[in-house]
Amino acid sequence: MNRMKRWTMSVTSWVDQVLAQVENHEATVSSAIGRIRQSTARARVQLKRVERDQQTLRDALPQEEKASEAWRRRAKAADDEAVALECLRRHKASERRLLSLRQRLADHEQSHKELSEGVRVLNARLCELTERKNLIRTRQSRAEAAHGMASTTGPMGDLEDVFERWETRVGEIEIASECAEPIDAFEAELDAVEESAELRLELEELRADKS
Repeated sequence: MNRMKRWTMSVTSWVDQVLAQVENHEATVSSAIGRIRQSTARARVQLKRVERDQQTLRDALPQEEKASEAWRRRAKAADDEAVALECLRRHKASERRLLSLRQRLADHEQSHKELSEGVRVLNARLCELTERKNLIRTRQSRAEAAHGMASTTGPMGDLEDVFERWETRVGEIEIASECAEPIDAFEAELDAVEESAELRLELEELRADKS
């Protein structure tokens, strides 16, 4: 085995190892992308829940504000002190609920803001990783194709030498067929007749000779 052949086989083996590692890397990247996609999906679900809770709190606020104002008005208008005190007590309880609703709404708005930013970052990261994966996968396919072309000069033999020997043999056959004179059946038949006539004439002359 000559030096070039050994070098070619060595390079081919090295490329095989590199491609195997690339396949492992692709599996790792695909797994990571899958996890990010799942995280993004969960974050979106949570974001929808926060949005629903926000809407519920927003709907509850004006109702509670209306109730608080109503109990305040009743406490002010009541002639009976016990009734006025109970209305005032309920007004204050409604005010406390209003404070709680506003705080919960503020917390939900902050959570919504953070979740929205998280989803945005996850989406951007997911797009980036997917694009990089597709780009490297394309490069890998191109490298595999080049490797496949290079490997045809390895264990399968040098195709260029095969083509050259084949072409040489076909050329020899073509030259041989061009040099060979084609057989003309009609001409051959006339030659045979003429030859027979000449032989008969020679035979007659031979018989006529008395000496």
